[in-house]
Amino acid sequence: MKKHITKTRYLLLFAVLVSAAGALRAEDEITLRATVDRNTVAPDQQFRYTIEVSGKSMSLPDVQFPALDDFYVLSGPNTSTSVQWINGAMSSSKSFSFYLRPKKEGKFIIGKAYLTYNDKTYESNTITITVTKSAGVASAPASKGKKAPPKQSKDASVAGKDLFLKTEVSRRKAFIGQQIVVEYKLYFRVNVRGYNVDKMPASAGFWTEEFKMPNQPVISNEIVNGVNYNVATLRKVALFPTQSGKLTIEPMQITLEALVRASRRRRSLFDSFFDDPFGRTVQKTVISKPVTVTVAELPQEGRPSTFGGAVGRFRFDAQLDKQEVAVDEPVSLKMQISGSGNIKLVQLPKIQTPPDLEQYEPKVATHINNDGARISGRKSAEYVLIPRNEGTFEIKELSFSYFDPQQKKYNTVKRGPFVIRVRAGEGQRLSGRRASGLLNRQEVELLGKDIRFIKEESDFSPIGYRVYLSAGFWLSILGALLLFIGFFIYNERQTRLLSDERLARLVKAGKIATRQLAEAKKMIGAAEQSAFYRAVTSALQGFVQNKMNIDLTDFSEENIRRVLGQKGVDDQVIEEYMSVLQESDFRQFASIPADEAERKTFYEKARSVLTRLEKWM
Repeated sequence: MKKHITKTRYLLLFAVLVSAAGALRAEDEITLRATVDRNTVAPDQQFRYTIEVSGKSMSLPDVQFPALDDFYVLSGPNTSTSVQWINGAMSSSKSFSFYLRPKKEGKFIIGKAYLTYNDKTYESNTITITVTKSAGVASAPASKGKKAPPKQSKDASVAGKDLFLKTEVSRRKAFIGQQIVVEYKLYFRVNVRGYNVDKMPASAGFWTEEFKMPNQPVISNEIVNGVNYNVATLRKVALFPTQSGKLTIEPMQITLEALVRASRRRRSLFDSFFDDPFGRTVQKTVISKPVTVTVAELPQEGRPSTFGGAVGRFRFDAQLDKQEVAVDEPVSLKMQISGSGNIKLVQLPKIQTPPDLEQYEPKVATHINNDGARISGRKSAEYVLIPRNEGTFEIKELSFSYFDPQQKKYNTVKRGPFVIRVRAGEGQRLSGRRASGLLNRQEVELLGKDIRFIKEESDFSPIGYRVYLSAGFWLSILGALLLFIGFFIYNERQTRLLSDERLARLVKAGKIATRQLAEAKKMIGAAEQSAFYRAVTSALQGFVQNKMNIDLTDFSEENIRRVLGQKGVDDQVIEEYMSVLQESDFRQFASIPADEAERKTFYEKARSVLTRLEKWM
């Protein structure tokens, strides 16, 4: 009987554990669905396609979008995030919206979207779009009807002066592609318990990039017309206009619970968390005002042929990982564009290689920094080239052009040309030995028969003489031993330099920087100042890259400060180095020329900071 009871207890315990595990998994489940605002459209009519992922986690995964080949993508993906707190339970959702226009009439299926979360793959539903000339503007939506917005509370205790939502923009006039930072801020003077986003602003006419936001809004204080408010930023997004004219940044709508004053009543054990004896909770709907921005076309005057739509402030670098290789030995050409602006829309320059250099598809990577005051980042590409014949080959100069909206002009950055010297491979050296004048073993032996040595003097020694007892013998042995050790060390060092590219870069970093500075010194009096500052930039940048073994794709201000700090370099030296590097980079494109005296002063400054930096490294 006791054994039966014990067994029953174990079974009950096992059932409870399984149920709990199932509940935990249920908490972790997420949903993925796709909707459109209409599924029947005219050929020239646009519609909105939205993919929404929701769950209990704050860090929802990104989505693999379906192919949209049958439609023109007018805008998107426009990302928005919503968080809700209901009775202490949190849920969040992330949506990706596209504005599409069909390419032709017919019926088209938008395939499934996918995501992977906790080693499990989720998929959305498919959607059929019918494109016909007879389609009305008011087509039926593919998903359930829009939920009516919640009614605004009539409670007079929550007046507009106590609670309002404001849209702040960084600028009201911009060029196409120029970054506009938009913040939706909640101003309140009453206790707010939580909020729910009813309407996330659409972004027609803009390409969008969301900023990284904290899990819970950070509360700050701000004085408006002499009144102190609590302020919480609910959303921050960068908008990049894709067309000119007057564009509207649409309003955001939220519903929240606010604690307002009420007549005194008897306390209850179940009062609000705020424990305010003079308050009660009411719902309030708050809507921000739309904002209109004026977007200008990019100027035609001065637009270079290499301009591909980059707008902002950028830096362009390109370099070969080695300049001397053997036949069939791969060489990499790396290029990177970094800066602030529409980095995702930036087009990297295409390289032109001679027929003897076999070119492979580049490896392209994009990194976005979305946790600062504005969107910045970098885009890089690495080309692998394999020479098939010996000789000297040149890759033509690379040009990258962008429009600087602050200076209101186009800038062009040039790198190269790049020269690759290719020597014969091992197989070619063996097959071409006789042609190059080298003799084989048999030829050397035959030649040796005709060589005779004419002896002029005798070196006889007295009988009983022991050469190993002489000082000269031991000095000769010691000298030979030292010579052998020196040759061995030199050979080992050369072997390591040839096999260890990192060590070679480290050892030669100072010599390379000195040579590049010498080249810059020759250009101090040149008519074009950009060549001088470009040479200084190469010396400054190349020294740190070689010393710290940093790839061009990782050469960013944040990364350089971190690496030099870990190396123990003094903070003041780091600041001086970054300041000189930024000044050199900026002066390459400055419209005001620097005279010879200014260049001499700057050259000495660059040489001094490199000397100080080398002592720390």
